[in-house]
Amino acid sequence: MRRSSIPIQTLLLRVFLPAVAVVAIGLGLLTYSRLYDTILDGFDRKLITTSALTGALIDGRDHDRLIAIARTEPKTDEAEHSAEYLRAVLPMRRIREQLDLTYLYTQILGGKKDIIYVLDGTMGDEHSPIGSEDDLPPATLAGIRRSERVGSIHLSPIEFQEQWGLLKTAAAPVRSANGRIVATAGADVDVSLIRVATQNALFASVVIGMASLLACTLIILVIVRRLAQPLDRLRQEALRIAGGDHDPIRQFPAPRDIATLQRALAESTSEMTGRLADRRDAAKASAIEAGIAMLDFELAKMAGRTAHLRFTGAYADETDALLRRVAASRLAERIATGVITLDEPILPLAKGERATVALADGRIVTIGKGA
Repeated sequence: MRRSSIPIQTLLLRVFLPAVAVVAIGLGLLTYSRLYDTILDGFDRKLITTSALTGALIDGRDHDRLIAIARTEPKTDEAEHSAEYLRAVLPMRRIREQLDLTYLYTQILGGKKDIIYVLDGTMGDEHSPIGSEDDLPPATLAGIRRSERVGSIHLSPIEFQEQWGLLKTAAAPVRSANGRIVATAGADVDVSLIRVATQNALFASVVIGMASLLACTLIILVIVRRLAQPLDRLRQEALRIAGGDHDPIRQFPAPRDIATLQRALAESTSEMTGRLADRRDAAKASAIEAGIAMLDFELAKMAGRTAHLRFTGAYADETDALLRRVAASRLAERIATGVITLDEPILPLAKGERATVALADGRIVTIGKGA
């Protein structure tokens, strides 16, 4: 069994609301993607700028002496209290704190592991003493070597370091007193900081998506309401007309395009109603003509049934003449069979008409004549 018709407003909402949800989700994902890229780009710029600035601010002569101490694998932190170390590390500590970096340090290649730390702006348990060694991921190690070789700044992706966890690193060249690149200044940021910024971006994306979803839904509801009600009203009028009710369309407020359809339907209905009325009139006239023709045919048969009647005068096939002839024929039958007797004409006829009946005994009886 066919389902009943669904209101236009419901159909429009079924189409538009999923589309709005898809658009809102798409906007949220796009916003999150753009914010995430912006966050990573901001961290990249911060790491590159900080490492390059740190490498440029370090005094080459002080750093050369500290490099020499670091290579001797010192057993105490005496070097870290020297004037050379403090002049270099104090600005690094301020930079690290102001920029909210995880680590800021200088390093040289060599030793028993991949690199040897010289300066470290970190304090506390995560401080790397001068001369301590560390292993690096292969990609980062290759980038530091390239930085020392060509003087470029290496920027790593987010990668795992066994001792420090997930980090994003930048390394810029550090020059000696004679201008030769002998070390790199590294700046690291822990992935947790990136995650916090990313979570904020995700929250902002969700808020933007929900706001856009709500705004679009309200707009769609208003649009659907303005469109659906006139369309549904127009549909009802069309169904009414299709059902045979040809009364004029009752005007109702509607947007311009729907109002145009409303006028077109009204004009079409008026034209159709006129054609139907003409057809009804024509059918009625045809029926009347057919009825008259049938009546004339029957009257003609009735008028010709008796042989006793003699009807003369201006006889025609008109209905009135046929009626007079039928009346004369019926009266002639009754007189001929003796049902009635007639002394004088009693049937009024038209001018010039005369009706007589021939009796069995040869007499001729006049039953009607015109004036």
